[in-house]
Amino acid sequence: MDQSRQGRLIAGGMTLALFAAQAALMKGTLAHLTHAWDAPALSALFALVYGGALFAVRRMRGLGRAETLFVGAVMAVTMLARVAMLDFETADYHSFLAPWIELYREGGFSTLAQNVGDYNLLYQYALLLIAHTPLFDLYLVKLLTVIFDFLLALAMMRAADHYAGRAASIAVLLIVPALPTVLLGGACWGQCDAVYAFFVISCLVDLETGHPSRSAAMLAVAFAFKLQTIFFFPVVLLGLIHRRYNVRHALVFAGAYLVTMLPALLAGRSFLSALSVYANQSMGQYYDRLTYNAPNLYLFFPMLEFATSQEYTWMRYIPGIDGKGTNPYLTDTLMPTLQSAALYACVLLTLIAVIYWLMHAREITEEMTLTFALFFAIFLPFVMPKIHERYFFLADMLSILYAAKVARRRFMPLLVVSASLMSYIPYLTRQRPVDERWLALLMLAALIVVARDLLGEMRANRARLAKGGAKA
Repeated sequence: MDQSRQGRLIAGGMTLALFAAQAALMKGTLAHLTHAWDAPALSALFALVYGGALFAVRRMRGLGRAETLFVGAVMAVTMLARVAMLDFETADYHSFLAPWIELYREGGFSTLAQNVGDYNLLYQYALLLIAHTPLFDLYLVKLLTVIFDFLLALAMMRAADHYAGRAASIAVLLIVPALPTVLLGGACWGQCDAVYAFFVISCLVDLETGHPSRSAAMLAVAFAFKLQTIFFFPVVLLGLIHRRYNVRHALVFAGAYLVTMLPALLAGRSFLSALSVYANQSMGQYYDRLTYNAPNLYLFFPMLEFATSQEYTWMRYIPGIDGKGTNPYLTDTLMPTLQSAALYACVLLTLIAVIYWLMHAREITEEMTLTFALFFAIFLPFVMPKIHERYFFLADMLSILYAAKVARRRFMPLLVVSASLMSYIPYLTRQRPVDERWLALLMLAALIVVARDLLGEMRANRARLAKGGAKA
């Protein structure tokens, strides 16, 4: 029997073994299984995700028997960890997802004509499908993210292979599904950051490997899932400067984005309403503070209220915080004004940064694309107000690729991912074990390091241009 067939048999056997283990674990632990077939059906879905990812890795990397066993075992452990988190319910699920799914269950396809929730349309299509599936809603919401957890791992493997070679790509493949922010954000919290991140990383890899049309389409789908895709848009500008993108690719982006709107338009939603989801999302909510647990600049600014409950343990020891913890100098009318001022300042800072890069465009080579992407993935959420903790998720992924590419920067994910992870804790546990300003300083340190690297590469390129008689 040849090694390839042996590898396929090993992968198939591990998938079946995982299916059996998951079914037993689900039957014994999950609280929302109402029929005898629920556990095997749900286990089969998760096993298909695992098996599909394992067979994809084998095909993409030509794994031998030992490698297949090792990769399969690590992936199986990370999948079982996700299954163990399926029953965890957050306030987001109870306040938003569950009611939205119920609306789709009652109204069906025609509900797409309405503005249900503040997610863009692709996620609403997923909620429509979930609403008409007999398994428990929350498990399927998390299944969607788990699917993209492993797709993201595959995309990161491709990216690491391009930047650092085969050995690094296998390491990255195994790190991503086990990363705490990936595990907690998806299988525990039920958020879909892995979805847009998968398409953004795929966009980056396709751009770097000479497939700009596919890259533009991937970016459009990412943007159709999450507004946070804008953190990657400066890379598009860089692609235009280097002529890796052109007008044709802009049309591909627009066409792909319009295709994502078709089901809603067919359901009766107006074109303007379908196009303005993000405007409603960004303008119509959250007025009590400048940051929502995000490890960014605004942790050094005041909030409307400082709660002194267990959620804000460390704040009890700050001199001047009274029993109720209310800041008498901030009001409901003043905070939106501060948010607007912070937003204008953020726009100004971003324009200064972009104009600076444009003035020195010739010094930014194609080889600096990853550094450029990481800089803006940290910089933009760091200076933007009203940012949530999960908005550094793309920076988490890019920091791992940067560490794989640049050996002297192996510590970068420790800064970025540690700050991201600890910022999740207040929401998931209602505890704040550390002063969050330390997390902002960790993220600032990462930003300074990557900015220093970017400026250093630009100086070196400027010197090379000067030697050749050219100007930057």
